[in-house]
Amino acid sequence: MAKFKKIHFIGIGGVGMSGIALVANAQGLKVSGSDIRRSYMTDLLEQAGIDVMIGQVAENIKDPDVVVVSTAILDNNPEYIAAKKSGAAIWHRAQMLAYLGRNLKTLAVAGTHGKTSTSSMLASVMDLLGEDPTFLIGGVVRQYGTNARCGTGSYYVVEADESDKSFKYIDPYAAIITNIEADHLDHYSDLDEIYEKFENFIKSVKKIAIVCGDDKKLVELAKKTGVKFATYGFDKSSDCVISNYKSKGVGCEFNITLDNKVYDCSLKQNPGKHYASNATAVLLLLNKLGFDLEKAVESMSFFAGIKRRFDLIGEESGITVVDDYAHHSTEIAATVKAANSLDFKRVHVIWQPHRYSRAKLLTEIYRDEFAHAFDGCKSVTITSVYAAGETPVPGVTGETFLNVVREDGDPKLDKYFIEHRNDIVDHMVKISKPGDLIITMGAGDITSKAQQILNKIKENNA
Repeated sequence: MAKFKKIHFIGIGGVGMSGIALVANAQGLKVSGSDIRRSYMTDLLEQAGIDVMIGQVAENIKDPDVVVVSTAILDNNPEYIAAKKSGAAIWHRAQMLAYLGRNLKTLAVAGTHGKTSTSSMLASVMDLLGEDPTFLIGGVVRQYGTNARCGTGSYYVVEADESDKSFKYIDPYAAIITNIEADHLDHYSDLDEIYEKFENFIKSVKKIAIVCGDDKKLVELAKKTGVKFATYGFDKSSDCVISNYKSKGVGCEFNITLDNKVYDCSLKQNPGKHYASNATAVLLLLNKLGFDLEKAVESMSFFAGIKRRFDLIGEESGITVVDDYAHHSTEIAATVKAANSLDFKRVHVIWQPHRYSRAKLLTEIYRDEFAHAFDGCKSVTITSVYAAGETPVPGVTGETFLNVVREDGDPKLDKYFIEHRNDIVDHMVKISKPGDLIITMGAGDITSKAQQILNKIKENNA
C-alpha cells in the first residue's frame, strides 16, 4: 500500500469518521476535514490539532494525498467533485480504518446489533488489563470521553460495519459476531445476501471467531466457514454459558460458566440480557487470546458505559431520563425490556424513526416485532423521521410507524405522534410523573431532547 502524508476527511464530524481522523492524526499523518456544522466531535478534533473547516466547498481540497468519504457523501458534494478532479486517491472510511491497523492485531466486532457496546467493553477491559489498545468505536466511551485512541499496545479494536458492506476491507486477527438480522436493505437485496457477506467476513478471521450461541443460524454459518470459533450465550449448548441474570440498579449481575468453572460478573450501568451477552462475548474472546479470565471479569465490573446506550442523563423531581441509540425493533425491544425490569413506576419512550429506507423493514418485514417492541411501557411517543441524508419518501412519516403499533401493538399502551420537534419537551413533561423513567430513543438527533426535558422539569418545579 502506497505511503502518504496528507489526508482530508469529508464529513469529519461523524462519529465513525472523527475516530479514524483522531487515530490518523496520532499516528503522525497530516489530517484535515470538513463538516456542515460544529459539534462535540469537531471541537474534539480541533483540540487534537486537526484543521476542521465548517462548510463544504471545493476550496477545502488542498492537494491531499487521500480523501476519505463515507456512503453518506453524495456525488454532488462540492468537495467530492473537487477531490475527483484533484487526482487524489479517494478511499471509503473503512479502507482508512483498515490501513491504520496495518501493523497491529485487529480485533473486529461485527453483527447487526451490539457492535458499539461490545467493542467499547473490549477496548476498556483490555486497557484495564494493561494492554493499551488502539481503538476506533462508533460511540463515545465514557471512560475516555472519546470514540478513538491511539494506544501503544499491539491490539486494534474496531467495529466492523456491515451496514454498507464496508467490513469487507477489515483484516481481522480475531472477531466477535453478535448476531445477524435483516437491516440496511438499502444496501442489501435480502437477508441471504447479508448472510453471504458475513460468511466472507468470518472466513477472513485468522485466529478465532467468537459467535453468539443463541443465534442458531449464525452458529451454522460459522461451522460452514471452517474457521476456528467458540460460542457464548444463554443457550446451554454454548461453550460459555450465561446464567442467573438479574438487574441491579441501572446495571446487572450474572454468572458465566466456562470450562466447568463459574465466574460472578457485573455491569454497573448497562441493564438487560443483551448487555450481559455482549460482555460475555468480550470475556470469552479475551480468554481465547490468553488473558486471565478472573482479572478480565473484575475489569468488566468497572466499565463506565458509552454515550447513547442506556445513558443516564439525570434525575429531576423524581423523574429519571435515559438516552438510547436503539432504532431497530430488536434493539428497541431489548432496551424496553431492560427498562421495564427496573424499579420505576412507569416507563415512557420517545422514539425517533431513523431513515425513510427503514419503513419497509419495520412496518412489513419485522412488523410484528416492531408492533410489540414497546410492550410493557406506559406510553410511546413517535416523532417525525430523521432522514440521515436520505430524500423523504412521499407518504412515509412518523405516523406510518406509529400506525403499526396502534393496529397490532399492546392496547394498554398510550400512543402519541408528535410531528414538530419543538413540541416534544412540553408533551413529555405533561405526561410524566415522579417515579417515572423517560427514554429518548433513536439513532438521530432525538438525543438533544433528553437534557431539555430535564431542564423543563426543573424549571416547572422551581
